[in-house]
Amino acid sequence: MTTNAMEDPFSYLLEVERKGRSLGGQFPIQDELRGAWKGVLFQLHGRSLLAPMDQVAEIVTPPPFTRVPGVKHWALGIANMRGNLLPMMDLHGFLFGGNLAGEARRHRLLVMSHQGVYAGLMVEAVMGMKHYWKQERTEELPPVDEPFRPYLAGACRRGAEHLAVFSPWKLVDDPDFMNISA
Repeated sequence: MTTNAMEDPFSYLLEVERKGRSLGGQFPIQDELRGAWKGVLFQLHGRSLLAPMDQVAEIVTPPPFTRVPGVKHWALGIANMRGNLLPMMDLHGFLFGGNLAGEARRHRLLVMSHQGVYAGLMVEAVMGMKHYWKQERTEELPPVDEPFRPYLAGACRRGAEHLAVFSPWKLVDDPDFMNISA
């Protein structure tokens, strides 16, 4: 039975819905079949790293912020993000001691929210999003600087590309990161 959309638009829409539902389960999404993993590709300390997409709430250009007295040098301050207070942390400063230098216009904040901690992690640059199949995930790490190691959650490898996965959530679990008082 084919209904003419002009004669009976409601019946026509019901027929389209019925056909859609009958075909809906027949074409599985390729990502679900192979198991896709998504990450944010960013740069810090001259190294390219991935952050799991499900651990990054958003990526923003660092907004103006107000410094807070009596905190460690890497706790940059507090910014107003759409009416919410966003603590801004210099990830390079926390891991390596010296705050980020270089082209400030390239710096980005990886905003995360985990276990009640809402914060922006300043990184050198964000290069985009990367997709890997779950079988391209590995526990074998590429060569990385020692300060990164406690916060790594494996790596992704595809051909010659081998990138460490940096977990912002592991950072939140570190008491040294959570203690920002100077």
